Amino acid sequence: MRARGWRAPGGADGVRRPLLVMGAVLAGLLAMRAAAPFVAPPAAVEVPAARPAAATVSRPAVLEEATGTRLYLAGDDGLLRVDVDRRSLRRVALPGGVTGADNGLVGRDGAVVAVRGGVAYATSDRPGRPATPLGPASYAVASASAGRVWLVEETGDPERWFRLREVELARPGSGEGVPAATAATGASPPGRRPVARGTLPLGQRPLAGAAGGVLVHVAGPVGGLAVWNPRTGWLGRRLALATSIPLTVVAARGSAVAWVEGSALHLGDLASGRDRVVAPPPGSDGFAAPGAFSPDGRTLAAVTRVGFSTRPALALVDIARASAVRVAGSEGALSDRCSPCLAWAPAGDWVFFSRIGPGFGIGAYRLGQARAVTVPVDIPFAFPPSFAATRAE
Repeated sequence: MRARGWRAPGGADGVRRPLLVMGAVLAGLLAMRAAAPFVAPPAAVEVPAARPAAATVSRPAVLEEATGTRLYLAGDDGLLRVDVDRRSLRRVALPGGVTGADNGLVGRDGAVVAVRGGVAYATSDRPGRPATPLGPASYAVASASAGRVWLVEETGDPERWFRLREVELARPGSGEGVPAATAATGASPPGRRPVARGTLPLGQRPLAGAAGGVLVHVAGPVGGLAVWNPRTGWLGRRLALATSIPLTVVAARGSAVAWVEGSALHLGDLASGRDRVVAPPPGSDGFAAPGAFSPDGRTLAAVTRVGFSTRPALALVDIARASAVRVAGSEGALSDRCSPCLAWAPAGDWVFFSRIGPGFGIGAYRLGQARAVTVPVDIPFAFPPSFAATRAE
């Protein structure tokens, strides 16, 4: 029994406030219902449900057709020969089990040159036969002359930092080569003397073979790309560069030269001195590496750079038009820690490239096809390998 005069807290006001709040909420719900036809999606539009992130990553299709190509891969754990059509790989033996960092591969007229432990080796296609030592080298570059390669040795002397020797390669599988003792001393074996030789100072780095000599990057404010003539020791036929950043990789074929400054891809002509800049293909943010020219010199295979919201990919450049297209299905193409990171089949109909994501492996693209594919082999390297290609037997 309540005492006379007791009142509920707040009196009538305490009852009115909750009622007013409930009324306001109810009015708001009715207003939203009335406005629903104007703000809600039309009945014919279906809002898709959120998908897991993994479902948005498409795996490239697997290679199913024959390519007629054999690949050589140089990685952190040796040298591999990959028979693309048989989906098999075999290690290439190096004399004495030599090891060392991957200093790149040079494919030249059916032969492949690898540099390991300060020595250049020419591979042999014969199973079980080790590669043939060619002589001391820090790295090698292809010569503009058929069947030859330039061996470049870094001496440590600033005035004669690069020692160059142009040597002839033996026929693939012939067993010819340089004896191991000769390779260790750098002497020229009987009948296999260098075709040409010379030295360059620290500020003139050899990059590729060119008609009449070697293409070098000349450092300094008046530097650029120039052709070094081993007979005269002079530099000629220069191409100017927009920046003074040292170049370490170029693509060269005949008088055509391709290089990347920043993210801009340049096409240069040594004969005319003309320089054209290639616009990046739609869906990319520039170029990371120039790649390699096709055997007929009409197309350049390059790699685009990583963008804010884009992945690197393979791009094909029409040399005559200086225009580039991005290859669908080639996302994840690599351009770092491998030299070169892609290779053309000798017939010029396929491009093979190093790729990552999902997983690490070999990408392949046949000209004229809609998309790139992947070669179903497992590569036992921790880092992307360098590429070279020969014909499959």
